[in-house]
Amino acid sequence: MREIAAEHQIAAPGTGTNGLAWQGTSIWSVEGPGPIHKINPQTGAVELTLSPSFPGSSGIESDGEHLWYNSIRQQTFYKLTIPELEIVTTFPSPGEGPHGLAWDGEHLWSVDMNTSRLVKQCPETGEILAEFPTPGGRAHGLAWDGEALWNADTNDHIIYRIHPESGEVLRNLACPGEPHGLTWDGTALWYGDDAVKTICRFSVSE
Repeated sequence: MREIAAEHQIAAPGTGTNGLAWQGTSIWSVEGPGPIHKINPQTGAVELTLSPSFPGSSGIESDGEHLWYNSIRQQTFYKLTIPELEIVTTFPSPGEGPHGLAWDGEHLWSVDMNTSRLVKQCPETGEILAEFPTPGGRAHGLAWDGEALWNADTNDHIIYRIHPESGEVLRNLACPGEPHGLTWDGTALWYGDDAVKTICRFSVSE
């Protein structure tokens, strides 16, 4: 198993990072208590901070135009406008331990830590379209690379690449830190190490 090494890292703002999302040329980081920060990924400078009225987040994602925000306290997913945070769509999370979110261009994916499930949902209605077990014991961050899912497991300290139809593990990478949030910038993965409050970029090329 290959152990990844951070090619670039920045400090996580606030109390740390519990979820990450990539949008355009910026990275979004959400703190566990709820505040969301838009960050320059090169310098780590915070460009914008937003405070949703529904705190307690363990996942965030961008569909290119809106933010998807996961409130674990309310067990609810929200699709929000930027920067007003107006609710476009909302529906209950598919489990009691919702964490990482990913957008595949058409559907919303999430992981439920309590039941160790990966779940694919209709973004308009929340209807569950597919689900299968997560490969690790404490699934957290989730990302989509255009062909497959990546899932960061905080217990195993492994980031898994997963086939979106079968749930088969296609690849696994040993992570030296405690990965929480996860996102894909188009060519590389970023993970949030909540233990040391950093956001790290690394290549997944062979």
